[in-house]
Parts: sequence; C-alpha cells; structure tokens
Amino acid sequence: MLDDDERTVLEETERELARDDPGLVRRMRGGRDGRGRRVTVAAVTVVLVAGLLWLGLPGQALLVVMLGLAVLLALGWQPSRRLEAIFRRIDEGPAAR
Repeated sequence: MLDDDERTVLEETERELARDDPGLVRRMRGGRDGRGRRVTVAAVTVVLVAGLLWLGLPGQALLVVMLGLAVLLALGWQPSRRLEAIFRRIDEGPAAR
C-alpha cells in the first residue's frame, strides 16, 4: 500500500506524463489503439480468403479481401506510415541497424 506522500508523487507523475505524452496515456488506458482488432480482422480475412480459394471461389475471395481492407481502413490502419518506415529502414541499410 502507498502512503499519502507516495500516492501524491504518483499522481503528479501521472499528470506530467499525460501532459507530455498523451499518446502514451491513450495506449496504456485503451490497449494498443485498436491494433488488436486490426490484427483479428486481418487474420480472419486471410483464413476466409484461403478457404474460398481452396473451394475454387476466387471471385468471392476477392470480395472478402476488399471488405477486409475496407474494415481495416475504417479501424484506422494507415498503410502509408508502415510503408514509409519499411522504406526508411531499407534506405538506411544494414549498417544503421
């Protein structure tokens, strides 16, 4: 258990963190900003597409891919940021890692 002085210091630290890095506070309170949902949607989409292709239904598989991408974008997925990070690492080369 924390005594009153320690609790006060902890509360002040939390307030300073919230002021300095609101993104960190959001991630700590709400998980990973929807990342878990996006991973779940991507995994379900891959499984459905594989099953539809296995059944010989490529048209339906394409529709599921498009629907999955639409849901991912609605959940806040930003592929351009991810690609920028990948290209930046490629440009830096293995020496920078």
